Amino acid sequence: MRPGELTTLEQMQLMARAAAAQAMSTPSMLRLRLGRYPTHTPDLRKCQLPDTRLCREALDHARGTLSPAVLNHSLRCWIWADTFAQIDAIEYDPEDLFTACALHDVGLGAEGSAEHGCFTYISAADAEELATRVGTSEKSVERIGAAIRLHMDLTVDRSAGGDAYLLHAAAHFDVAGRRAAEIPRATVDAAIAEYPRTGFTDEFAQSMRREVELRPRSRAATLWRSGMALPLRTNPLDWKSR
Repeated sequence: MRPGELTTLEQMQLMARAAAAQAMSTPSMLRLRLGRYPTHTPDLRKCQLPDTRLCREALDHARGTLSPAVLNHSLRCWIWADTFAQIDAIEYDPEDLFTACALHDVGLGAEGSAEHGCFTYISAADAEELATRVGTSEKSVERIGAAIRLHMDLTVDRSAGGDAYLLHAAAHFDVAGRRAAEIPRATVDAAIAEYPRTGFTDEFAQSMRREVELRPRSRAATLWRSGMALPLRTNPLDWKSR
């Protein structure tokens, strides 16, 4: 098996966990739909893009590789990752986290790979190669790659490292609205105004269907077959009001 592929048993276990997670999230999504939001929201600062050679080259690479819709998703993930860092009081390396956010989907929908069995591994290898070429430390290269490889897991806890935890939280928030009740509407509106969601849902769904065709044993394909389209289509970030 190629790195990133799941056995049949692992696929079945992941689908069962995904179904359970979706069922558990339904009540909170319903409360949001009914307009029942927490009265207390955190006071959040606005994050800035890190101005380093690695981040500039990562952004240039993302702009040259990703469609506008997926590029905006990646840049929103940087904002959401920093937001969750503030909410959860997690420290992170801005350079490593921004690079992981910017490049985590460069392998999504990419042509088949003889070496990698999941698009997250293709994305991670691409990001690691760029970071190594720029002269980033080996430790940072490892953190960036690990964060990208883990971001499609159902859960990532803090023991995996701040960058991996935050990219995972950000990506699942932007794609499926997980933890949507925790982020103030003003923060959401500002991020979406800066990096619009136009066309993202349809394009992401199309890319996931392509992952099923290209890499049917991957986590991405397994999660799509388990019903990922529902939270994608009902994401509260796409509601007119919350």
